[in-house]
This record gives sequence, C-alpha cells and structure tokens, in this order.
Amino acid sequence: MSKILFAGAGTAGHVEPALAVAHWFKDHNPEFELLFLGTQGGVENRLVPAHGFSLALVDKTPFPRKLNLDLAKWPLKFLRTFNQVKAQVKSADIVVGFGGYVAAPAYLAAKLHRLPIIAHEANAKKGMANKLAEFCGATSLRAFGESTPDRVGIPLRSAIVDLAQKSPSDRVVAQHHARRASHLNPEAHTILIFGGSLGSVKFNSAVAGALDEILATGVQVIHAVGAQNELPSAKPGYLPMHYIDEMAQAYAAADLVISRSGAVTVAEVGVLGLYSLFVPLPIGNGEQVENAREVVALGGGEILDNAAFTSEWLAANILRLLDSANSWHATGRCADFPLNAAEQIALRTLKELRHE
Repeated sequence: MSKILFAGAGTAGHVEPALAVAHWFKDHNPEFELLFLGTQGGVENRLVPAHGFSLALVDKTPFPRKLNLDLAKWPLKFLRTFNQVKAQVKSADIVVGFGGYVAAPAYLAAKLHRLPIIAHEANAKKGMANKLAEFCGATSLRAFGESTPDRVGIPLRSAIVDLAQKSPSDRVVAQHHARRASHLNPEAHTILIFGGSLGSVKFNSAVAGALDEILATGVQVIHAVGAQNELPSAKPGYLPMHYIDEMAQAYAAADLVISRSGAVTVAEVGVLGLYSLFVPLPIGNGEQVENAREVVALGGGEILDNAAFTSEWLAANILRLLDSANSWHATGRCADFPLNAAEQIALRTLKELRHE
C-alpha cells in the first residue's frame, strides 16, 4: 500500500487543491494511505478532518523577510520543524506539495529520503517553497500561463466543477435555489463578498460603511467576514457569516463577486463566468495581481488597488459593477481553465510512484 503525504497548509488556497487531489485518490485508489501536513491555527485543522483525512501537525516556521532578531533565531526553529516533518516523510512513498510553510521542509525531507516529489504552483508567480522544490528535483506543475504539458490548472472542488458544467438554464435554476436556501429573494441581484479564507478587516470595514446604500438599491449581499472577526448582525438582504462552507452554493447565488485574487478564487470565478472585482492582497511577491490578469484580460473582471477599496468607492461603484457583470454574463463566456486538474495531478503522482 502506497502512502502519499500532502504538504499544503495555512490558507484554503493551499489546502483546498490538496483536498481535491486527495478525494480523487479516495475515489479511485481507496487502498492508498493519505496524510496531510499542517500547523496549529491553519484552516487545515478544520477542513482536513471534516473531509475525513488524517492530519499531522508540525511547528510553523515562516522565513523572516526582514533583518531582525527573528532571522537569527530562524535556523534553529526551522531545524526543529524539519525534524518533525522528517518523522512523517520517512514513512511516505511520495510528497505532493502545494506551497506554503509546511511544503519547504517537506520537500527537503523528501530529497533527503530520496522520495519523488510533485510540486504544484497555484499562483501565476512561483513562491519560495516551490522554487526550493525545483532544487529538490520535483516534478513541477502549474496553474496559470501558456498551455504546455506542465500546466494542469487548479484542482477544484467537485461541486464547483458540477456548477461550471451546468447549462445556462440549469444555472438559473441553481441560482434561484441557492438564494432560497440562503433565505434571500430569488429574483434580486446578489453580490458575494469575501476576503479570502481568513477574512479581511479591510473588506469588512468597507462593506459596513456602504451596506445601507447598497441594500437601498435592492441589491442583496452575502458576506464572509472571517472566522476570527466579529460577525455583523444579519438584516433583510444581508447574509453575514464567518466562513462559507458551501462555496458552490454561494457562487450559484451570486451575480457579482468581490474578493481577493488568490489562485483558487480566480480559477473558481473564472470557470464559472462570474464577473469579479479583484482587490489583490498587498503582500507577497505580487502574485495576486498576476493571478487576476488572465480573467481580467478576457473581460471577466477588474482589478482595484487595496488602498482604493473604501466604503465610499464601493457605494459609488456598485451599480456600475453590476452592469458590467450583466454584460459579461450575457456573453456566456468563461475562462478556459482546466476542470480536471485534480485528476491530472493524481495521474502524475501515480506515474512517479510507478517509476514511469
């Protein structure tokens, strides 16, 4: 029996693609042992057990990006984490990584134990962990860019793929059903707003200040505020929640999406043909701006600088955004991202295990 170690943790952008691949193995090769690496406090602590998979926790040791005392302490901390990861890797047959904090030590431990590595890069710009994976001899796969054999797309949840494959008439039925299930008016325009799996104080503040003006137009709002943020009071036409568990249902209800531009989000709204206002998170190496460009170039959305996203801007532009969303929807177009990325990654994993 083969054992696959999935290294993807911290945010849903790392965990959800790994879960999609794990579910493919559960459905097609149930004899495989599947184990996830994670850290305390990451969304994997809720998502992985909820999907029925095992989770091993290690210390979180991000690389300091500034010259300070943390940088001097980092090597010892990383060594401790590396030893924790190595204990899990040594019993595995392959490491399948999706970037993030746990991926780097997992790649190094796999190289030490001479295990094959699959490294999937979800973002349009490669992160530090997956650059390390190349050094460790990984088979590198990517989500964005030109169509070449290594471009497999983003592993998407099956419910998202099912929704993307519905006919236009079935999408209308799904939209009305989703709105009723959320206790919203099935006929009213609906906006879905979320600031990533961890939420966004910036988004929450902008929505709070503009909400009454938005609702006065007859537009409804579904708003995910983040698990650690205070939940606003619901009111007619406004559905706040900490975290969206049924993401496909939320997308089905929406005419317009306002979100960060993490790779998974861009892929999801892209294949669903949902017009989106992308407000990239202003950290990292600029990958969120690059992620959004492919969809925006098609006409399926626009990019707004984080500093410009205010209550005043939102209230002044909401109807314009909805007009753009209606125009985009009328074209029937969507981004041509692969819908079978989970299967492609799984098949590449099997090839490595079989030494093909």
